[in-house]
Amino acid sequence: MSQATPIDQRQGRLATTQLLPTLCLTLLTAATAVSMCRVFPDWQYLRPLLVVVVGTHVVAALLRGLSARLIVALPTLVCAIVELLTLAYYRDTMHLLIPTDRTIDLMRIDLQLVIDQFPTAVAPVPSVGNWAVAVALALAACAAMSDTFAFRAMGRTEAIVPTAVVFIFASALGTDRHRVAVAALWIGMALLAVAVLRFRAAADEAAWMGARRWSLLAALPTIGAMVAFTAVVAAALGPLLPGAGDIALVDTRNRHGSVTEVLSPIVDLGAQLRNRGNLELFTVRSTDGAHYWREIGLPVFDGTTWQPGNEDLLQMGDRSGEVSAPGTATQQTITILALGGHLVPAAYRPVRVAPDDVRWTADSQSLVLPDTELQKDDVIAVQTKVVALSAEQLRSASNNGVDASYYSLPGSVPQTALDTASEVTATAPTAYDKAIALQNWFRSQFQYDTNVQLGNSNDAMENFLRIKRGFCQQFAGTFAVMARSLGLPARVAVGFTSGQLGADGLFHVFGRHAHAWPEVWFEGLGWVAFEPTPGRGNADTTNYTGVDAQQDRGATQPGDGTGGPSGTGATTTTALPGSTTTTVVGSPNVTTTTPAPFVSGSSGDGSGTGLPWIPILGSLLAAAVLWILIAPRAVRALAHRHDDTATARVVSAWQRTLGALSLAGAPAIGGATPLEYADIAEQATGADHRALRDIAAAVTQAVYSPSSVDADDADRCDQLAQQLDGICRDRIPVRTRLQMLFDVRLMRRRFAG
Repeated sequence: MSQATPIDQRQGRLATTQLLPTLCLTLLTAATAVSMCRVFPDWQYLRPLLVVVVGTHVVAALLRGLSARLIVALPTLVCAIVELLTLAYYRDTMHLLIPTDRTIDLMRIDLQLVIDQFPTAVAPVPSVGNWAVAVALALAACAAMSDTFAFRAMGRTEAIVPTAVVFIFASALGTDRHRVAVAALWIGMALLAVAVLRFRAAADEAAWMGARRWSLLAALPTIGAMVAFTAVVAAALGPLLPGAGDIALVDTRNRHGSVTEVLSPIVDLGAQLRNRGNLELFTVRSTDGAHYWREIGLPVFDGTTWQPGNEDLLQMGDRSGEVSAPGTATQQTITILALGGHLVPAAYRPVRVAPDDVRWTADSQSLVLPDTELQKDDVIAVQTKVVALSAEQLRSASNNGVDASYYSLPGSVPQTALDTASEVTATAPTAYDKAIALQNWFRSQFQYDTNVQLGNSNDAMENFLRIKRGFCQQFAGTFAVMARSLGLPARVAVGFTSGQLGADGLFHVFGRHAHAWPEVWFEGLGWVAFEPTPGRGNADTTNYTGVDAQQDRGATQPGDGTGGPSGTGATTTTALPGSTTTTVVGSPNVTTTTPAPFVSGSSGDGSGTGLPWIPILGSLLAAAVLWILIAPRAVRALAHRHDDTATARVVSAWQRTLGALSLAGAPAIGGATPLEYADIAEQATGADHRALRDIAAAVTQAVYSPSSVDADDADRCDQLAQQLDGICRDRIPVRTRLQMLFDVRLMRRRFAG
């Protein structure tokens, strides 16, 4: 019977030691998935994400167990990732558990949306749909790369680099949600993975000389204790470090001031609703109550976004005679607090304005300040005529008398939108009934969600119709597209809901009141607003839409001009009619308050003494951890800085062995020769006899015949010294081991003899 070769034995040991490192890498990727809570608004994303990343690690491990070469394993792993993504996110598109053309098409749409939206996206992003798919794909790729680095390239620290990149990226772009907890979790899992991979590599190298197979398992309690200690220290010290609560050097969320340049005010809606919700933009004193404060109508849809048309700026004068429909005259006094840009909000439709330098655009029916932007404390008086319409009036009106451009659509509008519009309005007999049918379908079948990213592109529209959640931008833009497909002239209006009525009689309008809604043209009546967005309603349109006045009513502090978190700067950005872009400088300063665990002068008894010993203790613990990590390496490097020849390396390996043996209880070498001392040390410590004899013979040869020692002999002695060091460490008393962590003399004895 043939004997197993050392290579066969090594491969068998590798097979038995792959499970634990694989588990550690899987836990690290899972910790990275948990850290994505800073990117998403809830935990709905986590379950399918874990299915994908854990499944990727399992498939990679199975391929290694089958000894599949990389050229075969890589494409197989890619196919497995696609299958896992399909099972997690597109299961309804599969046929016999196999992805279809529809699956690939939806996956392409989702990933393209992320690419398109990424430059303007602000966390949190939706926990379902395209962003969840993109994160799952990224982490699946990280899992595949980590496995490859760890087990095929035999890397250690390199194996955590892919997930580290994703973790750092998410930390930079995400919110403050659970930031200390997830950072501590990720650091702990990363240290655990690196430690296990290093011990595995050391065990593999020592296996050539018969090292014990359970050395990695024996080290696990120590590894676990150090990982837990480090994670706890990181979690405790992180919030106490100088500058931990300060504004970031790089503001990745655009909350503290920047230059924003966009083509349409609809692009800025998401940022206003999410990040600038508590910034008070302006106040309105109205003579007849609440209205929507409209800024502009956007008629041009290019397949990507809604934009203004080209218009002349006209003197406003008195235009009350141009509104033929019956209505009520009302007045508003608008005081600017933090609203920038050139568009003046007002109830629809304005007929007079003061001061005279505010201009009028006849088609979009907007008030424009052309020569300068709105400034804090600007006061603008507007007279409007609010048209009162009924369902009967609209049902009997036609859609004639408007430019043909209001019917136009790009050829790439998704067929899903066209078919759905026809289905929803199949039984509607008039233009008004079609518009109401669309409105009520959106309000009853969809969910309002500000975490859905910006976009009215064709891909974004199809994604919106599929996941059935979004905010006003998607509702207004998709309604207008579907209305045009039915032969209804439509456009998108942008402005604000009424705001919060304060005790001072003013409507306080905040960033979260930014809004978009569709308008449909009716001959003789003009542009008529509808409200497809759930949870929103215009008091001026209740008679014919059936929707009562509704809006966001979050907690604020009306009347102080801040709405809670303070801020200065502009929030509305737009392109003026007839221009390309307008650059608006400034953005609101949104302050997020995170309670610190210990604040000087705020102790629970009210004495104002605080707890100054907490940061001191934390600093000492951090210093101890750094010493444990750095000091042994520094002592070893200094002790063997001259090991530049084979002879010197052999002697150095023997000296390290002497130090390890003495710490394990062996007597001093005295006048014994190396071979004699090998016998003495074996009896005193129980160290491996063959390893001791081999290294003793090698150092004897190096001392008495230096020229006969080569690099291979030095490498073998290094391995023998490492093996004996591991054996001796198990025999060192616990007290001495603890002292070795801090005592430089014991470190030097171990590394220099």
